[in-house]
Amino acid sequence: MKRLTNLSLIIVLTVLFVNMMGCSSTNEVSSNTYSFTQEEEKQFFNLAYDSLEDSLQNNIIDSEKGEITVFKSGSKFEIFTNKNNERKNIKDIQTISVTFATKKESKLKSIQVYLDENGENVLGFITENKKGSSN
Repeated sequence: MKRLTNLSLIIVLTVLFVNMMGCSSTNEVSSNTYSFTQEEEKQFFNLAYDSLEDSLQNNIIDSEKGEITVFKSGSKFEIFTNKNNERKNIKDIQTISVTFATKKESKLKSIQVYLDENGENVLGFITENKKGSSN
């Protein structure tokens, strides 16, 4: 009876351990919670906003507000790098994403600008249309 109890305990602990560790796939986007100072956030917003063409800037509600997240994509993740519509794959690159909300009359749902992990350089951007497709 004691062996059965010990065996059951080992099985339960193994199952709990596996569930706690989880299974990860390299094709997922990992997102971590980071805490930035107000000054850092302001710097990210300014750098991201200033990197955009005037036509995109004109769609943004407030250049000093938005959402800042940090992530690393485990699969192909292409962004535009400049005005010539060149694309760059940022797979496996730790990235700061700055998302700006757009005006009601805009055709764009959001504008996301991607910075390097230090928030010092712009990697590129993506725009999302209100109908759900990304550019």
